[in-house]
Amino acid sequence: MSIGMDLDVDVALLEGVHRGEDVAYEGLMRRHNQRLFRLARSIVTDDDEAMDIVQETYVTAFDRIADLKQPRAFATWVARIARNESLMRLRKKRRYVPMEDAQLEQAMESSNSGAQDSRPDRDVANQQLGKLLEVCIDELPDDFRTVFVMRSIEGCSTRATADILDIQEATVKTRLHRAKKLLQDRVSAYSDIAATTVHEFAGHRCDTIVRNVMSHLHHRNIIM
Repeated sequence: MSIGMDLDVDVALLEGVHRGEDVAYEGLMRRHNQRLFRLARSIVTDDDEAMDIVQETYVTAFDRIADLKQPRAFATWVARIARNESLMRLRKKRRYVPMEDAQLEQAMESSNSGAQDSRPDRDVANQQLGKLLEVCIDELPDDFRTVFVMRSIEGCSTRATADILDIQEATVKTRLHRAKKLLQDRVSAYSDIAATTVHEFAGHRCDTIVRNVMSHLHHRNIIM
């Protein structure tokens, strides 16, 4: 069940975590920061809140690390924690209600009705295209958006996406197809080259999460 990375590296880093090595947990965070940020943001559609969710996810994961029986499943396991934290926050705000298939169809038709005249010029720079795609993705129905981000941007397999989101593989395929159809009128010619710039997670964002989580764990005297 591949989610697009060398799982043996996770296993080696987890062994270091169990030996009490700070650098090992930092390594895990840096490997999974972007995927978890994109997952969280696809649910809450807010950069700052997604950052907070990822930090909380790592603290929770560290506290529960002994519960992880299959180290090679760390990527899926920690993604589920991030998903649950994201959904919990939405439910507290009463913003998230899972949509039935009929509602999703209606949302798709409604979005398509206003998307006919927004195709960008072919000379628009790649960075601008990425920003355009971000806006279009944010406008997708919740259930479509998360599947699209996991499959098309993060490159997770259908099975891994289904496991993380706790839905059927057939549902993943259907929602991905419908999400792409919603997007195609605006960015179909550019989505492949622009996708790599969507919600990029490097530099200061990555460093901030690692620093904040490690500071929290040190403060609790969990890591020396």
